[in-house]
Amino acid sequence: MSPLRRVFHHGPKPISVTEFRDAVEAVCTPRFPSARHARPRGIALAVSGGVDSMAMAYLFSTLLKTWRGIRIADNPAEGAFAIIIDHKLRPESTQEASSVARELKNMGLKAVVKPLNWGKAAGQGQDPGALPNIESVARRLRYRMLGATCRFLNTTSLFFAHHRDDQYETVLMRHLSGHSYRGHQGIREANAIPECYDMHGVYRSGLLDDQTHKTPFLSFKPPNQQLRRLRWIMKHEFDAQPWDKLRSFLGTSDMSGHFARHVLRQVDPRVPYLTPLNCEDGGIMVYRPLLRFDKDRLRATCEANGIKWFEDPTNADATLTLRNSLRHMDPNAQAPEHRKEAILAMSREAKQRIRLEEAEARRWLLREAVVQDFDPNAGTLLAELPSLFPSNVQRRRRRCTEAGREARKPRYRLMAAIAVRKLIEFVTPDTHPPSVANLENVVNRLFPQLGPEPQASSPKAFTMAGVFFDPIVTPSCTKWLLSRAPYPSMKLLPERKLLGRLSYRLPPLADQPAEQATSSNHHWRSWKTAKLWDGRYWVRVSACVPARFHVLPFLPQHAKPFRRALAPKQRDRLEQVLKHYAPGKIRYSLPALYSAEAGSSGEEGTPTLRLLALPSLGIHVPGLERWVKYEARYRWVDASLLGLGRRGTQRPGLGYARSWTRSRRVRRRRQAAHGARKAARNSSG
Repeated sequence: MSPLRRVFHHGPKPISVTEFRDAVEAVCTPRFPSARHARPRGIALAVSGGVDSMAMAYLFSTLLKTWRGIRIADNPAEGAFAIIIDHKLRPESTQEASSVARELKNMGLKAVVKPLNWGKAAGQGQDPGALPNIESVARRLRYRMLGATCRFLNTTSLFFAHHRDDQYETVLMRHLSGHSYRGHQGIREANAIPECYDMHGVYRSGLLDDQTHKTPFLSFKPPNQQLRRLRWIMKHEFDAQPWDKLRSFLGTSDMSGHFARHVLRQVDPRVPYLTPLNCEDGGIMVYRPLLRFDKDRLRATCEANGIKWFEDPTNADATLTLRNSLRHMDPNAQAPEHRKEAILAMSREAKQRIRLEEAEARRWLLREAVVQDFDPNAGTLLAELPSLFPSNVQRRRRRCTEAGREARKPRYRLMAAIAVRKLIEFVTPDTHPPSVANLENVVNRLFPQLGPEPQASSPKAFTMAGVFFDPIVTPSCTKWLLSRAPYPSMKLLPERKLLGRLSYRLPPLADQPAEQATSSNHHWRSWKTAKLWDGRYWVRVSACVPARFHVLPFLPQHAKPFRRALAPKQRDRLEQVLKHYAPGKIRYSLPALYSAEAGSSGEEGTPTLRLLALPSLGIHVPGLERWVKYEARYRWVDASLLGLGRRGTQRPGLGYARSWTRSRRVRRRRQAAHGARKAARNSSG
């Protein structure tokens, strides 16, 4: 470096608390903007002890002291918990975790040390370091421990210290591995916590339980003071109408008023009404506010404020992982297209491109009202897929030629694949929906006009990602009913076991009088934590007896005894509900609650099952409510795609008239005047 450059060369600047506040507010946008009131809530920091996480801990400590009650996501921040994961992979890890906790307490943060349990992953007495996939196993255990700790601490915001250099390394590794532009997005600034998909209250669930508390963290109804004020105003304005009537206009008469987006069902007098299941929402979000800062600035922040950090010696081994080898490469020896600024620019372009594609597919789904009906009780979705090509009138206006249509086909196919992926997410039991690249054949089946060759044959049913696509052909259009695919005979059925004793036999249900149903020796236990069954339904049970319960599909061999146990009216209702909401084989994908009892031989592995209830339909054997309570909810879905009408269609009770803008009216008058002059010239000639 020349003397002149040494004079004007500046080192990395520490991150100011104002910069950090702006970064946090940009990343932590409100998840539920319709909430009327939010209680203060703590936040959680994932701290490893390295320079990155220690700098983040210091910045949060300063932020919460400088701006007390700053709103982070939906709630005002009330303190921060630093969670330290002790991986137990090095002899000194426990002592190091304790040292990190002491440093964090000196900053004014509450520190929690959580050791990982490798018993199930590596086997009792085995060395976890010998696992061939130790990185992926450690990642899963770490996230699940973080999720469980956040649930215990009643926090929904978890912060990681990933920075700009981590983003560069991630995108570079994916680029070198041959990923398409969709893999170049890198690390996201905010996402639902991974690896915790079956943990209730952690992954996209828990908001409904929060609403049942006396003082929920989020309230979607007006405060009592505001309700009293509205009541007083309306009482004088509407000549003292009954409050129950006024309350119905406010939308606060039931649980549906607490949420801005809930599943509605139209009332049909020809079929029995089935109350829609609530869909879960909430859970823990992972935020990364440091992705816009280089690691040099994080190190400068710690050095400028006297913050001690602890280096992991495994990070210095360039031969241990691919990320370590990239981290120790000389930047000047890299190709220009592999340098940091070029890779990060490529990542930004990929994010922007994907954001526009996702928005265009969503607009098409909303504009055309593709989702005709979604039934969470049966887990089915009815969709009508109109053509992605413009109509004949629009094609004439745009002078769309066949060559132009062919040139736009790849774009339309991509939009169709993204839209179909969003539809599959409603029904699939899989944790992740299929990638856009794996939906080529599905697009050919659902949109034959976009295929390589036009198909004249009628549409046929098929299965993809555990979803059964069944065509419903009518003279005017073709609709598709998406449902859970039948369970393969070669695979085990999805099953969740709820704790209890196999030796306990459930008392007679229908024969016992109600006044003798529960004795003083039986006390109702609190609701057990909901279990995710088949990747679709959250089911929980409360009982006053120590019986064991299993959640399995509605098995055909148990259907006849279950029907015989029902009362005649309930039996007729079951037949009508199944016929309308779960026809054919769809009914055998519904969740069913069974009691499990030891067989006559008393063997643990062969319990005797007895069908007690169909939780999603709300139908159970008579007398079960005296011993067992159950509840089913559907998992999180994108409810913003539901309950919409197609643009340009006439809706009941609403007149539809084409709206003409001023410029169009002027243009039509000029065209009419020109036509009149032309006709006059022709007649005179």
